Amino acid sequence: MNIDYDVLVIGGATTGSYFARGLAVRGYKVLVIDVRPETEIGAKYDIFHIAKPDFTRFGLPDPVAGEDLAFEFSGSRTFSAFGHHPKIGTGTVVGMHMHAYTLRMNAWAKAAGAEFRYETRFLDFIYEDGKIAGATILEHGEKKEVRTLLVADCSGIPSVARTKLPEGYGVETFAIGPKDMFYVILRYVNYLDESDYLKGSRSWTFYKTWEAPQADPRGAILGIGANFGFDFAEKIYQKFEAAIPLPRHVLDHKERGTTPYRRPPYSFVADGFIAMGDAACLTKPHAGEGVTSAMVQADIAIEVIDGLLKKRQPLSRENLWPVNKRYYAGQGKNYAGMLATLVGAVSTTPKENEYFFKKDIIFSAKSFAKMGEDKPLAFTTKEMVQMALRMIWGVLTFRVRIRTITSLLRAMKNGGIITDLYADYPERAENFAAWVKRADEVWAKTPGMADVIDPDKD
Repeated sequence: MNIDYDVLVIGGATTGSYFARGLAVRGYKVLVIDVRPETEIGAKYDIFHIAKPDFTRFGLPDPVAGEDLAFEFSGSRTFSAFGHHPKIGTGTVVGMHMHAYTLRMNAWAKAAGAEFRYETRFLDFIYEDGKIAGATILEHGEKKEVRTLLVADCSGIPSVARTKLPEGYGVETFAIGPKDMFYVILRYVNYLDESDYLKGSRSWTFYKTWEAPQADPRGAILGIGANFGFDFAEKIYQKFEAAIPLPRHVLDHKERGTTPYRRPPYSFVADGFIAMGDAACLTKPHAGEGVTSAMVQADIAIEVIDGLLKKRQPLSRENLWPVNKRYYAGQGKNYAGMLATLVGAVSTTPKENEYFFKKDIIFSAKSFAKMGEDKPLAFTTKEMVQMALRMIWGVLTFRVRIRTITSLLRAMKNGGIITDLYADYPERAENFAAWVKRADEVWAKTPGMADVIDPDKD
């Protein structure tokens, strides 16, 4: 087989750029294609955030004031449903203009040797002997073939390559639908009183809302994420506004977007293929963000692929399998357990949420710090006993329903089971089928965020 490129990356935003750069700098021939023109790439939102330590952790290029850097802030507070009992965070966050910083990452990858082609669409895979050997693409209306050792789907929620895999090829082909994502609405507002100008961020987990700085120091971003659709997100935001006093402000404009919120595929890899980033649902369960969580997987993939190509080993499902094992042994198991546990924690009334915040039931400063550090929501025996006693008192004083306690305990149990399940992810692909059977049984008993919400209920 004649090889045009070592790796074809579909999607040139942050995940695709990072992955492409990591391989190109090691001397591999990488082609990145993106369906959007260069003038629109990474234009999903104006502003996005990265924790400041992650620039060093992932070796990312620093943003530049006047170009892509928007602001930097430290400190966060997370409040109850009635705006009380704040849990304090101390991390520093960098806000950047997404389109401008995506272009910086594109340039970063190009400087390492990666080739980019914009306005170029993935059409389908090319197979040889039943295995992926490249792809057909449409570049400015012209159909072309690209022969490659690996196709990486970094196309985001559309998952344009993963969803075209043949059934049984090794990676799940599910579409990311309305129940599997958050619909995000960002309100860019200007505060009318200087005393309200932001120095940090605030969030309210009950409504899945937050307040964060924007590029204009007089302004803020008021955001919300919800399942089912933008109309439902607006409905929840109205409840939020009625319950939480916000600074006097005027609306400048709104932005809308989506982010995945479901378990990732059980396997990311197959013969000549890997799913990454939003196409693999690699978002943080507590925040819905996925830029740097995808880089964790990308670093593993880069190392595994580099090792195989140096040894002239095929990029087969079996050889790529360590990407699965290593990811799920670390961040993956923590996120999976967190995903299951948080469903129970947010399935409360406003009154119950208030009590949970007041009594540090799940919603403690320690828990928020753990989630922010991508650590599992694990509790000591002493902490579990204390929470149990507080929950019992909540029931006796009519501030918590028994069914809420039951739901929370079930979610915590499921979270522990799922964390252990992923910690026991198979070392080899030959043991995968048995593990999937166990995983299907556990996830079937674990509701998703959309399953515990009635969109028609007032």
